[in-house]
Amino acid sequence: MIREITTEDYEDIIALSEYAFQFKVADQELNEVKRKLDNQYILGAFDENKLHAKLHVYPLQVKIKNQVFKMGGVASVATWPEARRNRKVASLLNESLNWMNNEEYDISYLHPFYVPFYRKFGWELICSEKTYTISKEDLIFIHNSNGTFIRKTKEDALPSLMNIYEAFSETYNSLLIRDQSWWQDVVLKKGEHVIIHVNEHKQEDGYMLYTVKDRELVIHEVVVLSEMSKKDFWNFICQHDSMVSTVKWKTHEEDRLTLFIPNPRVKTEIHPYFMGRIVNVMRFLQKYPFYIQGENPLILHLSDPVCTWNNGTFFLQGDSIKSFQKDNGASTNAPKKGLIMNIGILTSVLLGHSDPKKLFEIGMIQGEEQQLNLLQELLPSSGTSLLFDFF
Repeated sequence: MIREITTEDYEDIIALSEYAFQFKVADQELNEVKRKLDNQYILGAFDENKLHAKLHVYPLQVKIKNQVFKMGGVASVATWPEARRNRKVASLLNESLNWMNNEEYDISYLHPFYVPFYRKFGWELICSEKTYTISKEDLIFIHNSNGTFIRKTKEDALPSLMNIYEAFSETYNSLLIRDQSWWQDVVLKKGEHVIIHVNEHKQEDGYMLYTVKDRELVIHEVVVLSEMSKKDFWNFICQHDSMVSTVKWKTHEEDRLTLFIPNPRVKTEIHPYFMGRIVNVMRFLQKYPFYIQGENPLILHLSDPVCTWNNGTFFLQGDSIKSFQKDNGASTNAPKKGLIMNIGILTSVLLGHSDPKKLFEIGMIQGEEQQLNLLQELLPSSGTSLLFDFF
């Protein structure tokens, strides 16, 4: 049986998380953990009233093409080992998507433990994470600073951090809309130190969250509104050359640090990070800014392995959308025209992570090249899809 978790189940939920993710909640932290559970939608799979598996959904929002979308963040999916491989997680995922659709969520994100598994349920990669590992010998100053730095406590820095991040989120896609509680409960726990960059016009235009420990400097998050300020951050990091042996800089795939540091041949690792899937295509497209010029509509033939309400043909012309579906969710039009793709591919493309032309070349998108050009018109003109957060 699958049902929503109640407060009476919290002890069982925490015990399963501790086992699955190999950590221990300290007694003094228990009430805080339970408080956070109150803000999540949690499903549990039970057998004779015993919890076998669980799944959490965070009620969040993201910004895509400078529009706000309601996002369900799937997290903390776990099963007791004796209950695995019985499709309990599959049932939880299906039920969570039905719930999200009923609650009018537009899209869902998750951090996958295994990408192929979640692809079977319609999620697809939407962003990558890049990590630079820089040795002490490569910490070479590059120019005179264009600005100054202010060190602040986390509490004092919060207004500045929120303002800088908000401005940055207008440039890229998929970023989480962080309210004050998310900053306090999640973001500010990433690092021990906060440094704010002030440019020559006395404007705060960047920040860095970092930790220095055991001769290693770990940069958890850098957000800049100007690439020039990133050069200043590099010089700031170089000031630690007597304190550290290694610098680890976590950033996003489009980061251009190696274009301007003296030795660009630093160790650089890029890994798939988060996956996403549109929950309701019609609702998503009604919020997604687009305008298809000309007399020919963009025709999308979509398949969805779970959300059958997404199966069908969608006609986009001007700024309007029409869909044609049968009662069972199948398209009433044979795909003689238009583009054929699954829900995950559409999600990755519309968020700006995947290039539809490259997907077309390898058969992940099928159809006509003229239609492919129309699809290209929909895509974000600003930066790619990225995410700094984890849940």
